[in-house]
Amino acid sequence: MYKPFVIQLKGSETVSSFNLKTGSVFKLKDFIKVDKIKKCKVYLVLNNEEVDNLNIDIPKWNILKCEDEKVIVNLLNSELSYIGADVSTIQSKIYIYSKNKLIFESEISLDKNSIGLQNRDLGWVKPLQDKDFINVFSQFKRYNLPVLIIW
Repeated sequence: MYKPFVIQLKGSETVSSFNLKTGSVFKLKDFIKVDKIKKCKVYLVLNNEEVDNLNIDIPKWNILKCEDEKVIVNLLNSELSYIGADVSTIQSKIYIYSKNKLIFESEISLDKNSIGLQNRDLGWVKPLQDKDFINVFSQFKRYNLPVLIIW
């Protein structure tokens, strides 16, 4: 059974300072510093229970990876809406690396009923265009190694 082991050694940098009001629209690139898109990697670590409820377009593997520049640019340019609330039951995570440095970490929900990001810096944020957001993650590929170390 394919189930890589994930080891997290440290957390990411905090998101740049922000002053959002409920309903504000922003992009991830507005708050996280990406040194070079060519050196970026994004990992999705999906909780077993949440994999069963994933949107149908997203590959159903425990860990997905993306190094495709166009896909990462689309992710960073996705318009998100600040909700001003928190969701506590999300266990899947997204990790964004730039030049082998963890620059963003967040819980992520990509299921059929709830799509968005939840983290300590932004709270709960939802994409303006669910379909476009899901399309980004549908292009991720299966991570094939037995261990993923988050450092």
